[in-house]
Amino acid sequence: MNPVALRLLRVPLALGVVWAVLAATIPLLMTMYSAYVMRPGFACAQSVFRSAGPEQPGGGCRSLADLYGVPFPELFIDAAFRSLALLVGAAVLALVLGTLIGTAAALARGRALLSATILGVTTLAAAVPAFFVAYFLQIVVMMLGASTTTRAQFLPVYGFGYDGHLVLPLLSISLPAITYTAQLTATRMSEVLDADFITAARARGLRTRWILRVHVLPHVRPVILESLGIGLRVSVASLPIIEYLFLWRGIGQLALEAVGVHDAIALVACVLVIAALFTSLSALADLSRPRALYRG
Repeated sequence: MNPVALRLLRVPLALGVVWAVLAATIPLLMTMYSAYVMRPGFACAQSVFRSAGPEQPGGGCRSLADLYGVPFPELFIDAAFRSLALLVGAAVLALVLGTLIGTAAALARGRALLSATILGVTTLAAAVPAFFVAYFLQIVVMMLGASTTTRAQFLPVYGFGYDGHLVLPLLSISLPAITYTAQLTATRMSEVLDADFITAARARGLRTRWILRVHVLPHVRPVILESLGIGLRVSVASLPIIEYLFLWRGIGQLALEAVGVHDAIALVACVLVIAALFTSLSALADLSRPRALYRG
């Protein structure tokens, strides 16, 4: 069988294994702890009409549909689009900013201090957990808002919206993808720029912009895709905590809240979506890797 087809076949196989394990273990594990609501003071919609009792723990919640007062399919589809908005935005930022930073580091390789500074900053940023970045951005924005004399809000620090609400969670979740793309792009581009055919192109008097676009980019593009897949996997793993901190109500936040209210079906569905994203990005990185090796 084609090696590419074999690698793509791993995605549904992995999802099948994840589904089997979750379906067998989650209902049992949920019997080992009491239900709770992730946000204190947040009660279910039906608890207005019926007080919570032993049969309705966790603030009167039996499911995520009770928690939000919305049918689960509608809630699930809306959450999936919210999470995809963050991941698509992170991919765009990684492709643009990560590639530009990596290119700058590669072109500055003759200046050891400048190149080392760029790579050092990206390495340090890659080591910072996403939740720390989220907390830091929230604190900075609140401090900036408190220092202004007007009541105008600088940026929203929580909540959903395709406006200013998108800025902070997008920055928090895209940082790993940006840093990984920058680092691998810089490494690969430095190797290509030192190749003999690039030296020959410069000897012919070709412009640097032309050399980068025509001769360098085709060799670097597979590495950009590989690094994008690696970085976005970290972003996917950070979805639950980032969405919870910013109250984004995406797939990750629903998964955390499903754990609290003992909604096994919702938890399995949310985890399968996260696993599908993770395995698809792994396949992207894996398929790009063989072509990333330079053949001079």
